[in-house]
Order: sequence, then structure tokens, then C-alpha cells
Amino acid sequence: MTQLLAGGAAFVLVAVLWLLGRRPSKTLLRSTDAGSVAAINRAQLGLVQTNASALPEASTAAEASEDEAAPVFARPVGTAARLALAKELRRAMDQGGPEQRLVAVERAGLWGHRSVLPVLRRGLRDSDRRVVLAAAAGIERQRGATRPSLAQQARPPRNVARMR
Repeated sequence: MTQLLAGGAAFVLVAVLWLLGRRPSKTLLRSTDAGSVAAINRAQLGLVQTNASALPEASTAAEASEDEAAPVFARPVGTAARLALAKELRRAMDQGGPEQRLVAVERAGLWGHRSVLPVLRRGLRDSDRRVVLAAAAGIERQRGATRPSLAQQARPPRNVARMR
């Protein structure tokens, strides 16, 4: 009887120590839906756009006169022109002043190609407020579903596991 009591006590002791010594389990995400994050981003962008519309009339008049003098953007035709424009935009972001960075971000937003996303993301972290607003407006067009990859369109053979 004492052996049974000693064995039971040892079992209870091991169970208690095992429960106390365990690491807490990681909590799983309630949902993998990113809709709430996107809603927060849209709300913050709305606040930024509302603050931009509250600028004094003198600054909006100055910006309007600058916009009238700006040439119309023409999208590049061909690979060489696309690469040259992307390189020019990156150079303007690296070496230019606030005005050159603003023009580069506006041109990148008008172009809307995915190769200029790094320029627009960098514009979001810029020190000039106008550049940040232009980058936010330009990157807004890129939000949404990702494009499907063109890597594998055909279905692999049924015995693909034996081929590897």
C-alpha cells in the first residue's frame, strides 16, 4: 500500500511540475483577414488628404501656378525608355532637392508602374510634407489585390513527386 501511495504522490508531483514548467502557448491570430488593417490605412490617408486641403490659400495658389508650368507626363514606350525613366526618378530622389523629389514622386505616381514602387515608398518617408502627400496619392493606385504570377500556368504532371 505504501508503494502505491508513494507512486501516486510521485505521479502527482511530476504532473504539477510539468504544468508549472510549461511555456505559455502562443496565441493564434483571430483572423488572417487584412481588411481591418486596410480600413485603418484608408482612414489615415483620408486624414492626410483632409489636412492637405486645409492649407492656406497663398500656398495653394503657388502650387497651382507651378502645376500650370509643369509639362504633361508621357508614359515611356519600350523597355529602354522605361529603364531610363526609372533610373532618372531614382537619381532625382537620391541627389535632388525637395522640388526635384516632389517632381520625381509626382511623375512616378502618374506613371503608376510597379517598378517605381520603391521611389513612392521612399517618398512616404521624406522630410518634405508635399513629397509625402504626393507619394501617398501615387501609391494609393497600387493598393489592392496582387497580380497573379506568370511563373507556372500549366499543371504539373501527376507523378511529379517521383520526378524529384
